[in-house]
Amino acid sequence: MKQVDPEMMVHPLRLELNDDHFAGIVQRIESNDLDDVTTEEILATEDFLYDLLASKLQTHWGVTTLQ
Repeated sequence: MKQVDPEMMVHPLRLELNDDHFAGIVQRIESNDLDDVTTEEILATEDFLYDLLASKLQTHWGVTTLQ
């Protein structure tokens, strides 16, 4: 069994950015205009996109046990 801290499961920058910021970062990545995009913004966007895809494709409810 793997134990995780729920506070550590979300990239900290995700708490500061909204959906419009993430959309803008994705557009800049797609157009290869990365001059003003930080690595942390890219990692937060990756985290956001992963959760978005997982929520759309998940076939059953996940289980989280907090102790």
